[in-house]
Amino acid sequence: MKLKYTCVGTTNTKSEHWEGEIEILKQTSPYEINVSARNSSFHIICGKHQYGNYICIPNWNIGAELAALSDRFWNFEQLARSFPELSKVDALSISYALVKLNEYISLTEEAG
Repeated sequence: MKLKYTCVGTTNTKSEHWEGEIEILKQTSPYEINVSARNSSFHIICGKHQYGNYICIPNWNIGAELAALSDRFWNFEQLARSFPELSKVDALSISYALVKLNEYISLTEEAG
């Protein structure tokens, strides 16, 4: 299954919009997705553990705590601050993808 989403960010002092796409590979926790946006691609594993939420991006050697998947601001700050190898655009693309994934999860839980 594929989901489209829109990102909004400020780069070089101007506001920009760009499209992203999520391919859901595993539809239960831990979720496994591919995210593509602005010429970058990320294989992401995310889910819950005993004390909260997490994200792993194995091909980027990234692993971190997350707030709720819907908390775009906190998750963006966590990724951008902890992993300088991620550009601002990439961190925004991932945080917006997590929000979209959360919407999908909420809909499937309601239907289930």
